[in-house]
Amino acid sequence: MHGVRGWMGALLAGVVVLAMGCMNESSESPVPGLSTQTVELTDAQILRVMQVANESEIAFGALGQSRASTASVRDFSVKMVTEHTVAREELGLLAVDQQLRPADSELSSMLMADAQHMMAEMDSLEGTRFDLALMDVQLALHARTAMLMDSLLLSQSDNEALRQMLTTQRKAVQGHLEEALPIQKALFDAPAP
Repeated sequence: MHGVRGWMGALLAGVVVLAMGCMNESSESPVPGLSTQTVELTDAQILRVMQVANESEIAFGALGQSRASTASVRDFSVKMVTEHTVAREELGLLAVDQQLRPADSELSSMLMADAQHMMAEMDSLEGTRFDLALMDVQLALHARTAMLMDSLLLSQSDNEALRQMLTTQRKAVQGHLEEALPIQKALFDAPAP
């Protein structure tokens, strides 16, 4: 469990570094794996970042539905699949309506690779250890998405409809963070089996 906890701490620290770097427009990318140039995204690339974020949440939600041992974690997982599927579909409709074709970027590729790595880390966990690790991942992913939206995506979007969608989805992300935190805390505070 300490390996997963340490890994999650490192991920959250990376999120903070990414957010701080993105807030300063003249800064170079502080994230390993991204080029050292300023992170600038087109609307098509912003759309892809959000697709990756939603797809990751759907994947982790599905994993939680099938493997969680705690009812609150299973219920949260069901909600993540449902709500992030709707968000993904809304982004797809917006893309068609606004004639935006999602485009990969270093950032979306890094987010996808991180999610795949996190998913692989979950394979060996079971029971309450799995549940706690899953909620740690949920908090980390939602916090990272919130920071990216606040510090980069909203400020760089030129498309008004996309900006409105981002604002709406940002509120949902905040709600998910607020819902996930007490679940994670209850799991963390629970006596070991």
